[in-house]
Formats: sequence, C-alpha cells, structure tokens
Amino acid sequence: MAKPTVMRIQPFDANKDYEVTLSWMGNRAHANRIIICDNDTNNLVFDDMISSYALKHTIPAHTLSNGKKYTIQAQTYDVENTPSALSNKVLFYTFATPDFYFEALSENPVITNSSFTATVHYYSEDWEDISKYVFYLYDASNKLLLESNEMTDDQDISYTYKGLDNNTVYYVRCVGVTVNGMELDTGYTEITVKYENPNTYARIYATPIPSQGCIQVATNLVIIQYNGTDSFEYIDGMIDLRDKTLYYDEGFLIEDDFTVLIRGINLWQNADIFKMSNGTSGLTLSSRIYNDDNLRFRLMVPNGIGNYLLYSDPQVFNNTDMVTIAIRRKNNVYELKVFIELGFSTENGNMWYGSTRPLQKLMNNYDTWINTDEEIHVINREDFTEYFDDEEPINAEPDDIWFGGGD
Repeated sequence: MAKPTVMRIQPFDANKDYEVTLSWMGNRAHANRIIICDNDTNNLVFDDMISSYALKHTIPAHTLSNGKKYTIQAQTYDVENTPSALSNKVLFYTFATPDFYFEALSENPVITNSSFTATVHYYSEDWEDISKYVFYLYDASNKLLLESNEMTDDQDISYTYKGLDNNTVYYVRCVGVTVNGMELDTGYTEITVKYENPNTYARIYATPIPSQGCIQVATNLVIIQYNGTDSFEYIDGMIDLRDKTLYYDEGFLIEDDFTVLIRGINLWQNADIFKMSNGTSGLTLSSRIYNDDNLRFRLMVPNGIGNYLLYSDPQVFNNTDMVTIAIRRKNNVYELKVFIELGFSTENGNMWYGSTRPLQKLMNNYDTWINTDEEIHVINREDFTEYFDDEEPINAEPDDIWFGGGD
C-alpha cells in the first residue's frame, strides 16, 4: 500500500513553529496527519490531523522540548477520507537556537582602517558544537563581494576583512551549521569604512621674476646624503634594510612641527624600525607582535622625566602589504597613524613564516624560511611542494611543506 514520505527535518528550535514537508505519489491528498513520539521512551507526544491540499504540516511552538530526539510518521487522506499507510519513521532533533552574532559591532559601526577582524560569538545552551562556517562581504546594495574559505575552528570564529575602500558602506555576514545540522546566520550587519589617507608632503612654490622673464621654482624638499660605507640593494625603488641600518646624520634639522612618513614591506616583526634625534631629544618607532596574532606599532618619545608612549590600533597584514606609518608632531603633541596597502609586489622577494627572520648570511633571493621552535630551515623556493590537507601527506619528500593537521 502506498505511503507518504516525511522529508528530512533539520534540527530546529522547539520554541518556534516548524513546518514539516511531506511527499506523496498517490491520489490527491485532502488531509494529512503527523504522529510524533519521544525517541527514548516511545511515548506519544503529538498526534494531529489537518484538512489541506498542501503536503505540509506545522508543529506549533512549545509542543516539543529542546535538547531531545523524536520520531515522526505521517499519512495522507483522499477525498473519501481513506487513509494511506503510515510513512517510515524519521528521526529528528530539537535544540534551542544558539547565540550567533558579531561581537563588538554596535549599530552602524565605523571602521577606521582598511582592514578589521570580525569575531562571532557562539553559545549553545544544549552544548551543541559548531561544525563549519563561512564569512561574507556585501556592498551597500547587498551584492556579494567576498566569500571566505569554509572554516572549522570552533574556538576562534573570526575572519579578517582586508582591502576595504574608504568612505564606503558594506555589510558583513557569517553563516554556519552545527554538528547536528542546525543552520546559523548572523544576518547582515552594516559597517561604514572611514579612515584618513596620508597626503604626500611635497609642495612646489613658483615666484615670477618679470625683469628676467622667468619663474623661480622652490620646494620644501631637502636632499640628504648617506655618508656611510655600507652598500644597499634597491628593489622596485625601495632600499633593502633587512639586517642593516641606514643613518642620516647631516643635511637637515627639524626645529618645529613636522610629519614623517615611513613606508615599507616585511614589517611583520618585533623590531625597532625608525629613530630620530637631535642629540638632546628624539623618538623611537618600534613594532611588537602580541599573543593574539595582532601587531601594534609603538612611538616612544622621551620627555625628560619618563617616556611619552603612543600605540597604534591592532594591525593585521602580510609581509607583502605596503605599510605606511605617519608620525606627526604639532605643538609638542604627537600622533601616530597606520595605513595598509594590500598586495605590494616586488621582483626579488622572500617568503618566511614565524616571528623571527633568518640572519642575512642565510638569505638568498626566493628562499623560504620556516621558523619553528627557534630553528631556521632554509628551503629553496623552486624545490618545495605545498600541502594544505588536514591529514599528513603520504608521499611527502624532503623540502615539502605541510600546512594543516590538528593539535
């Protein structure tokens, strides 16, 4: 005898209405019935019949309890009220809707950088673990701009959005699923990106000289000369200062307010980056990587009693990203700003992982260094193969690199 089919039931919150969908291949159904039992005791919990041509049936809110397993069967009735056979039993779960939302994002927050890390708060009162999730970025018209890779880390549900345009409205969203198949969605959260861009300080002044029929041109740029003996390599218009120090000790003197711009790549490190002094006062710009995998730049200015300290916002960037650090002094008050330009490319570069870079004597162009337990491994870029699987590769050879695995 023909019997209907109960379509798959995703885990749902029993405190909300839930609609069950049926499939039926016999005479047109004029009514349907569902029977729900407690899976552990087999006690009848819900037996309901409705008159409807639609092959759907609603389980009213609060009919069932959360954190339990149930079985459901269904049958249909034709125009003569003749019942079909009962369907096969289908097992399903009920769980309270977990908390799933962006942390620290107030209504219409303003992001003051071209990148920021979005963190999702997840909590299930039924202790149901999250299985996987994906982050999305949309423009102001809800057009999808970016989709992250599928992630599974249930301890740190976060993603760093990079390359955000200034004066732009976006929507961020995260969608996930629990281990038992319950769907999660933060919904669309609006953010506004608004940050300052550094201006190039290079004014040119023109003064007409009518008696000579010409124009005198002047600029506030001062050409300074390095007088040391070290040689430096220039790559794509940039000087390579890794494991080297460049001194300028004559040719200019700053006596009033100023703005200094330091631009560079490969700045993801713990180091002093820039110092300036007139013999009695000065400043030091340094960087530090913290345990949360964020980096902050620090400006230290001695003030005769102690040190005047300024810290940047937490930064997340790659060593291929161009970083601009602006230091400004006005009326003896200092300001520190950081700007990130993603994906700067050089013809000669190095790949390295870890917080400690190899010594200069170990470096060759296009080599890769893996920093683990304070050991330096030199791997020729032309010879290694990358593996990204969760399981350790079976046919790994020397100089292969495996990114993955568990604790």
